[in-house]
Amino acid sequence: MGEIMPPKIIREAGELEREFLEYEKPRSTAQGYASLEGLTRRVLGWFDQQELTPEEVGIQEAVRYMADLGERVDDQGNPMSTGTVHNYLKVARRFWDFLVMTERVKTNPFQEVRYPRLPRHLSRNVLTEAQMGRVLRELGRFDELTKWYDRERRYRVHVMAELLYASGLRIAEACALVPEDLDLSHRLVRVREGKGRKSRTAFLTGYAAEILERYLSLGRPAILHGHNREMHGQTLFGANKARVAEVVNQELEEVCRALDLPVITSHGFRHSLGTHLLRSGCDMRHIQVILGHEALQTTQIYTRVDKDDLKRSLDEFHPRQWNPRGETNEV
Repeated sequence: MGEIMPPKIIREAGELEREFLEYEKPRSTAQGYASLEGLTRRVLGWFDQQELTPEEVGIQEAVRYMADLGERVDDQGNPMSTGTVHNYLKVARRFWDFLVMTERVKTNPFQEVRYPRLPRHLSRNVLTEAQMGRVLRELGRFDELTKWYDRERRYRVHVMAELLYASGLRIAEACALVPEDLDLSHRLVRVREGKGRKSRTAFLTGYAAEILERYLSLGRPAILHGHNREMHGQTLFGANKARVAEVVNQELEEVCRALDLPVITSHGFRHSLGTHLLRSGCDMRHIQVILGHEALQTTQIYTRVDKDDLKRSLDEFHPRQWNPRGETNEV
């Protein structure tokens, strides 16, 4: 068993953590703050285990921490993703920036740590247009399920899926909506606090607007009636992001496997929308606005998907193809 940490180390770290989170709370969305809180606790917990106060952490300790992140694996033995490593290091950098600002330390050791390179490609969390159509149609057949609970659950996912695929909203943005944020007559959605606490306007297709209109008038009152939802009862879906994402992802896995399709998550609607708009000839800057990207460079990631498609098509259809006999198929 490990040694018990000195009470002073635990107390000092806990006090600094509370101060830091109080400082960051008004600068974060509700979802962002919840994530920040958990990551901060885990970051500082590692240094607690090393019996180091935050003031004692230097560049060598920061490098050791980064090396430890690179060695972590999940329950299936897969290494921690580069994006997750970035999240931990970004929180560490923000925390020690706070210590510099409040004159607890002179320099931030995490400013000297180079982040691992993020892959600049879109995840495989994307379906083709035909595949997406099959998934949405299957979700829309909620009324064919036998049990009432299953029908209600599938119906909510059906509404959420149509909203996400029409608007390109992130799941956290959709879960933060209240009915007043919807202007269905003009097919607009007001996103009060998007990524980076920035508000914007999202857009709906006519079909999605009709789905939401029926949900507001009939579905939502029936689903939320009698439920104890003190914290999230005013929101469009009556639950927090973690719960909604869990339900949506579970239903998507069930439907995708039943249809023998690649399994996507809730974020797959956003990725797929960007890809499908690009393939259909939509202007890149229009896609940027639709998805709420601050920089056009972020939107341009979707062009890489098409380049991959073009290379696969070239390999498949070009007349000069390699075969085992050493011949080429020429016309």
